[in-house]
Amino acid sequence: MTRGLRARLVLTHVVVAALVLAVAAVFLTVTADRRFDAYLNDVRARQNAAVVEALRDTYQTGVGWDARGIYALSRAARVGDMNLAVYSPDGELLFTVQGIEGTAAVPGDGAANGQGGDASLGAASPASPLTTRSFDIRRYPVRAGGARVATVEVYAWRDARGAAEDAYDGTLDRDLVIAAGLAVIVALLASVVVARRLTGPLEELAEAAGDVVAGNLEVRIAPRGDDEVARLAVALDTMADALARNEQWRRDLTADLSDELLAPLASVQTRLEALEEGRVPVTPENLRVAGDEVERLGRLLGALRTLNEVESEDLDVELASLDLHDVVAEALSGAEAEAARRRVTLSGDLDAVTVRGDRGRLAQVMASLLDNALKFTPAGGMIVVGLHAEQRSAVLSVADTGPGIDPVDLPFVFDRFYRSPSARGTQGVGLGLAIVKGLVEAHGGTVDAGGDAGGGAVFTVRLPLAG
Repeated sequence: MTRGLRARLVLTHVVVAALVLAVAAVFLTVTADRRFDAYLNDVRARQNAAVVEALRDTYQTGVGWDARGIYALSRAARVGDMNLAVYSPDGELLFTVQGIEGTAAVPGDGAANGQGGDASLGAASPASPLTTRSFDIRRYPVRAGGARVATVEVYAWRDARGAAEDAYDGTLDRDLVIAAGLAVIVALLASVVVARRLTGPLEELAEAAGDVVAGNLEVRIAPRGDDEVARLAVALDTMADALARNEQWRRDLTADLSDELLAPLASVQTRLEALEEGRVPVTPENLRVAGDEVERLGRLLGALRTLNEVESEDLDVELASLDLHDVVAEALSGAEAEAARRRVTLSGDLDAVTVRGDRGRLAQVMASLLDNALKFTPAGGMIVVGLHAEQRSAVLSVADTGPGIDPVDLPFVFDRFYRSPSARGTQGVGLGLAIVKGLVEAHGGTVDAGGDAGGGAVFTVRLPLAG
């Protein structure tokens, strides 16, 4: 497949080069013909103007043109490859000048040519076998002293123009063919180099993608440059990182979920067997122990169900105006017993803030944040809860004096089933913060995590104010 791409790139470059040359050849042919015609016309006009000027300069008042002047004209006619016929103002042929070897000027009245390129005066020479159809004839007045003294007919070969054009076109065509060949060769060599540079990284990416499909999530590609291929390499590395991280989370989830399920089940089973065998008396206290473990399982299953509702966007949220102060105060009161057991100080700085929300869901958010803070705050530590209004939002913060959040873990703390290395060994399977994020976003708010300047972690929830 990669070789096919390389071949297509090479073929594309060659075809594009050929098309560009074809367009350029057509354009050059059309424009060159026009410019060449204009050039020939300009050259002929300047030569004719030089002849007229020579006629005017050699004219002698009362005499006309003497032999010396006519000889100078014959030299000019030879240089311009033309024949001349000069007439008086009355239309009488004065003389002819032969500048084209082997021909004679053929004026309409019958012109003569001198022998050997000389000019002749007066009557015409023997008739030439050529006719005026062989020549391009142009007439010009000759003025001297402000008066017209003669009219000159300039005879030039019609075929001379075509021969020059044919020679020019032949040279142009040959040069275009040579340029086309060189361009195709250069395009072929350049396309081979470019195709190799493009397909080389793609081959590496394809091989790495195959390794990822095969389960090797450790493969990485060093991006080269900052083009689309380099960005694709970065994307593949990011995908491999995410897959490796998810695979590790899956393994951790299996282990954590097994512990979370097996521990209460084993405790309940042991307690029931002891009750059945009569090793422990059937008392409310012994039954309460089994009930606590069942309740623990119920909380875990409830968290899984809530997470499923959040992720499936089937979460039932009943919005109503409520004072968030009351919800937070109730959550703090409910966590005092556990905080006292852990010897953690709870404090709150709460303002009355009205939001539109679901009391039960917001109570669940607060309970999860406090549970998370209690889990990581050591004995003798402190948890501070703040609530105040800021612009158009209610800002709820929960700060603890625990070990804080590693910057490496910070982007993933709200991902489901994610547990940082420092959280290993604690209860839970990494659902609480994911549920918090889903519930807060269902209320149109945001939640983020960060570190406190004095150490520990800070979770901040922002909810829209009512009205």
